[in-house]
Amino acid sequence: MNEGIPVLVSLIGLTVAGIGLLGIAAPTRLTSLLNDRRGLTGLPVTFAVRIVTGSIFVIAAQECRVPTLVRLIGYLEFGGAAVLLTLGAERLGRFVEWWLRRSSSFVQYWCLGAFALGMALLYSGA
Repeated sequence: MNEGIPVLVSLIGLTVAGIGLLGIAAPTRLTSLLNDRRGLTGLPVTFAVRIVTGSIFVIAAQECRVPTLVRLIGYLEFGGAAVLLTLGAERLGRFVEWWLRRSSSFVQYWCLGAFALGMALLYSGA
């Protein structure tokens, strides 16, 4: 197994934690960025990101500090990809619209969870 692959888990964790931190500190800025880059939240891109991320997590898990957590998140990513296919592009778009209309406090709480998850991944892959 490639021992460098857990670094990818940490980098993904750092990215998730950074997005979470932005959402905690500046929720309207985060929703504005997401709104401006709506093409990045389309079904094909979102599906591909979930499959690639899930694959990285499952492959890297045995080399990580908390392999069960990383493997579980990898499988959840695969499940999320399957749900995306079930929802379809139109429903995904409606969900994104719904999320963008949430209050700042909702975004902050959501992002607090993202920050915690990102930090856990950062630790697990380091």
